[in-house]
Amino acid sequence: MLILSRVCAEFRDRSGTVIYRVTPETRLTFREAPEAIRQDPLFELLIREGSLEASMTPVQQKQLENSPLEGVDAAGRKPAASSSRASGRKSRAKDEPAAEIKPDEEKTEQEPES
Repeated sequence: MLILSRVCAEFRDRSGTVIYRVTPETRLTFREAPEAIRQDPLFELLIREGSLEASMTPVQQKQLENSPLEGVDAAGRKPAASSSRASGRKSRAKDEPAAEIKPDEEKTEQEPES
């Protein structure tokens, strides 16, 4: 299978043996990788976040040859992948109702004079 990886990675089989490596020298280049790397959960993770391209059409391959880093952030991820992941999480602050802040009320009662 032809792949293009924007990040360095080690793919392992079920027993933990390394079956394929993407090194700094092979990053951002088209490489023929064994089909067995699909068994590693890392493969699916990198595909989802956009750091790894596999099973490309000839048109996609040509676009990636011309500019492999187009449309990705500094970490090698596609922004759409990271923003959808971030929007899927809710912050606790958003879930809690906002406390209403009222200005201090003026004191209407006066202290008795002695």
